[in-house]
Amino acid sequence: MQRRAEYLSRFTTPIGAACAALIIAAAPVQADPTIGFGLSVSYGQQKVDTGIGVRVFSDNERDSNVASIGLDYMLTSQSWRATIGAAHLYDDTYIGLDLGFDGNFDFGVSAGWLKEQTEQVFAQATGLQPVIPDQSLGQGR
Repeated sequence: MQRRAEYLSRFTTPIGAACAALIIAAAPVQADPTIGFGLSVSYGQQKVDTGIGVRVFSDNERDSNVASIGLDYMLTSQSWRATIGAAHLYDDTYIGLDLGFDGNFDFGVSAGWLKEQTEQVFAQATGLQPVIPDQSLGQGR
């Protein structure tokens, strides 16, 4: 019985984190996700590590709090760190707090710049007008 408990305890935390990541990753389906590039600092295992990374945010609404999922390359430890967290979006920047995993779990802070593809940018780049769904469809007229 104790061996089974030890076996399950090794996988409970990674499975929980994976489930949370899937739930948060599904959120962009209902919103307009945006991507960000920036710097991160992680605190864990009695060490501090800095890195550069990319984040996908659940929405592109400015001055709002959003969920994030991302990947950092940590410069000191020369390792990859997957992240899940929350951020506050400003006009063209973000600040975030996250939980990361690079063999061990740690906490981090990140900040960077946002890259957003809006309808106007799409129209300028392609010369085409984006198709915006009619919001009145499906409603009683």
